[in-house]
Amino acid sequence: MSEYETLNHEKFKLRYHVIFSTKYRTKCLTDIRDDVLNSMKRAESLQDKWHIETMEIDKDHIHFLITATPTTVIYEMINKLKSVSTYDLWKKHNAYLSRYYWSGKHYLWTRGYFISTIGDVSEKTLQNYIKNQG
Repeated sequence: MSEYETLNHEKFKLRYHVIFSTKYRTKCLTDIRDDVLNSMKRAESLQDKWHIETMEIDKDHIHFLITATPTTVIYEMINKLKSVSTYDLWKKHNAYLSRYYWSGKHYLWTRGYFISTIGDVSEKTLQNYIKNQG
């Protein structure tokens, strides 16, 4: 990746480390890992303001390194990732997820999330950290 991106009259480098976890920290992601990855990539494909560089799934949470444009609205990005994946995964794995979330509501993720700009942390350092979470 070049040092800075250019878009219209903007030059920028905006990268975020994002983490969100399953509701109640339920350890349910391992068995559906590939579908979680595919769903997150589908959410990414529905817009053009941000891009997932690195993603790693653990049993009960997921890490991302995301590159974004200056016009990216953070909560919309998080909402897109969570809502698309929740829809996709419940549609495909209803019986499996119902074993963990039996209220009749299609929960998957907590409302909260962690996000941090990566600042001057080297890309390799953060990517190694994310990859070693799974």
